[in-house]
Amino acid sequence: MNDSLYIRIEAGDPYDTGSLMPLKPEGEALVFGRSSQTNETDVSFISPYVSRKHAEIYMQDGQTFIRDLDSKHGTALNNQLLEPHMPKQLQSGDVISLAKGVILLTYLNTQEDQSDLTMEFTSPIQPAETQITSGLHIIPERRQISIDGEPLFLSGKHTDLLVFLYRKKNQAVSSDEIKIQIWPERMVAGSNDIPDVGNDEINALVYRLRKKLGPYGDSIVTVPRYGYMLQIN
Repeated sequence: MNDSLYIRIEAGDPYDTGSLMPLKPEGEALVFGRSSQTNETDVSFISPYVSRKHAEIYMQDGQTFIRDLDSKHGTALNNQLLEPHMPKQLQSGDVISLAKGVILLTYLNTQEDQSDLTMEFTSPIQPAETQITSGLHIIPERRQISIDGEPLFLSGKHTDLLVFLYRKKNQAVSSDEIKIQIWPERMVAGSNDIPDVGNDEINALVYRLRKKLGPYGDSIVTVPRYGYMLQIN
């Protein structure tokens, strides 16, 4: 194992948020997948949307790489979908999502100087396009969120919803749009291309997101008989 290189689990049952998984030495891969009686992986999740062998992270010539193992629902690096079996180099602070954000991970190199990353994440002076409201900031490309300068770690679906509403800020977003964006894995053939998700499930997700955003939860407003909107002054 490597004592300076880690994968931090931000969201992914059965692990607690913030759990650290050290990388293996060169020549060995850290494999991520779904747990089962017949499948052995180094980091096993219980979500049915994670493939049995989903992705792997390994070191080569002193550099760290990630590779999707032809998973069904894909692996994304900083919101960019990876091609199966094509390795991509990792940099400290990179955000990895498995199965469209069902699992959310961060790659950390504790030996690298983290000052630039910290400033980008917590500085009160953010680029205009990343500011949502006073004290609440998002970097959508990195799926990073902070409140009053402190990082906020959300599950994949909560992050998906917040980023989607942010990209549509001050616009009403319909419930059907939310279903398509947040639950694409639940698309059912012959159902007019709308995922099999009830409005109660959407309402519950929004409720939990509002609670996690604390005093800024009121920025997400309900549009009666239509959907939701992220309202920014």
